[in-house]
Amino acid sequence: MLAKWMALALLVTAAPVHGQRIEYPPEEFVERRQEVCAAIEEPATLLLFAKTKADVGVRFRQDHDFFYLTGNEDKNAAVAIDTESCDAWLFLVTQTEREASRDGWNWLYQEGAAETWGFEEVRPLHYLEEFLARRRVSGTQVVYTRLSERDEMDGARGDTAIFYARRLVNPWGAQPSEDAWRARMFRERYPHYELRDITPTIDGMRMIKRPREIEALRLNGRVSAEAHVAAIEATRPGGYEYEVEAAATQVMIGSGAEHAAYAAIVGSGPNGLVWHYQANGDELEAGELIVMDYGASFGYQTMDITRTWPVSGEFTELQERAYRAVLEAQKAVIAAMKPGVTRQETREISKEIVRKWGFDDRFASGAGHFVGMGVHDVGDYSLPLQEGMVIAVEPIIEIPEENIHIRIEDTVLITADGAEILSAAVPKEVDEVLALVGRRAAKGD
Repeated sequence: MLAKWMALALLVTAAPVHGQRIEYPPEEFVERRQEVCAAIEEPATLLLFAKTKADVGVRFRQDHDFFYLTGNEDKNAAVAIDTESCDAWLFLVTQTEREASRDGWNWLYQEGAAETWGFEEVRPLHYLEEFLARRRVSGTQVVYTRLSERDEMDGARGDTAIFYARRLVNPWGAQPSEDAWRARMFRERYPHYELRDITPTIDGMRMIKRPREIEALRLNGRVSAEAHVAAIEATRPGGYEYEVEAAATQVMIGSGAEHAAYAAIVGSGPNGLVWHYQANGDELEAGELIVMDYGASFGYQTMDITRTWPVSGEFTELQERAYRAVLEAQKAVIAAMKPGVTRQETREISKEIVRKWGFDDRFASGAGHFVGMGVHDVGDYSLPLQEGMVIAVEPIIEIPEENIHIRIEDTVLITADGAEILSAAVPKEVDEVLALVGRRAAKGD
């Protein structure tokens, strides 16, 4: 097994940036299931469900928790795991030939799939009810499932909870979430089962990245960095925000990314003050700043990078001073990030530097949100930094009356003795950034 892991790591590390897709070996998911079983210190059944429908107009992305433990990308699937033996059963929908011609045959119809992917059996979904009935024993039984919110690629569990709460205000849109509905129905059908939330256990596992995930993140960092360079080079007065987005997207997809990790944020002038601006339709004007927040997804691992630069290739005195303050703060925070350090300690470092430069420190954050399967990934923010955590660092200075929003964001891996900047290939020193602005446009590319 060790030799196989080393071979896989070398394959990703040595591969050229372009045209490299990330896949995980079946053993990766077996090991994850073994880890989650070891964390549950009682006899129980773990039950998780796949997504029930695809997002419109984009490549299908499986439910994160379900994919994390199965590697399966079929809709309307379920997995059951016996936490004592760690035996696992996968349940998939039956298909007609017509359905298979659209989506391909699922593992239910592929000889040897159960053995390959480490399952006891792959069974039809309609057998799940009988499967649960056959596991009936006297007394109370425990079932772990997801009782917390589902996280999305561009939305953490907390974000999902907030948006769900806002939806409940609308009397015509207040239907329960799928997870809430499943929990209610399960309690009605199987009152002898005691439901418990598996989310804290999975979140703790996902918070610490495994070797193959780290390799995916490193590749993603290089590609997403190259995409930002292309965007800066494509900038020109009279161009458009969407042209900057297009230059970056071409690099990401052309380099093997599954898709963008989130909708590109390319805000020029006053649009840069809108933190999640996504229209990307305005013309670029000399004297304005561009704030671009964008990253790719490789192997279900995302990247979060932001750079700020002047459309004309020259900062004003105030813009440059704010930029240098943010840059110094970000560098100091990253230099301080190592196992045992707390987020509060890094925030104080950032705030002190921003205040030293004479700016408002309210957005001078330190070590920020987790990054992984989601751009705002799962994890316990109360914990000190640990080896294997991946975290975004993005101090900000905003001067609204001058249309100035300076943000420099990198995604950082916590190592045994410090921090590795996964997105380091994007220049951020003042002279280096200014040298890139408009370079591609000047060549007529």
